[in-house]
Amino acid sequence: MYKLEEEHSLTIVYYLHKARPVKSRFRRGVDGKEVGVFASRTPDRLSKIGIQDVRLIGVEGTTLIVEGLDAVNGTPVLDIKLKWPGR
Repeated sequence: MYKLEEEHSLTIVYYLHKARPVKSRFRRGVDGKEVGVFASRTPDRLSKIGIQDVRLIGVEGTTLIVEGLDAVNGTPVLDIKLKWPGR
């Protein structure tokens, strides 16, 4: 994690270890419309891999403090990548 604290934006790749089995159709919570998983924001996904861009707030030892990660504490991180501006 050498010099990671000098960066501002990261892409986090993580494993959705608490995701439940996915139904192929269900009623969307926002409007009650019957939809499939790709037409929703359900945390229950077909793939158990999550990818999200975050803002790095700080580094404390081997712990990254980030803003904008939609994961629960204890979620296994698979990879951390530098997010290039404009990408």
